[in-house]
Amino acid sequence: PGQIRPPPCLLVLTACGASTPPPPPPPPFSPAGTYDIMLEMQGMSMGGILVISGSAEAGWGGSIEVEMGGTGLGDVVVSGNTVTFSLAEIGGTAELEFEGDEFMGVMSSSMGDASLQGTKRAGN
Repeated sequence: PGQIRPPPCLLVLTACGASTPPPPPPPPFSPAGTYDIMLEMQGMSMGGILVISGSAEAGWGGSIEVEMGGTGLGDVVVSGNTVTFSLAEIGGTAELEFEGDEFMGVMSSSMGDASLQGTKRAGN
């Protein structure tokens, strides 16, 4: 007696308005950075450096340098956590699967097939 109660629909609206919004989606994967790599080809292992530069907005590029020489990366495509690129100077292509700051992948060229793995350098 004597108490004023808000209508039931007002309580429902108040409860819905207090819910926490879903967290924002994670930023898209960016492979940009400098990686120490190990290339294994025809039973030989070679160390080297892979540099991936750019962004999804500006386009991707980079270079790869191993003991036998280096070349620029062409047609770089980032799809999910996969990066593919061409190596025009040696008639090759590569596909890398990234997990955190590391990747594993394969490279095919006129010189044969190779496995490739790398770790991103700290601060890059």
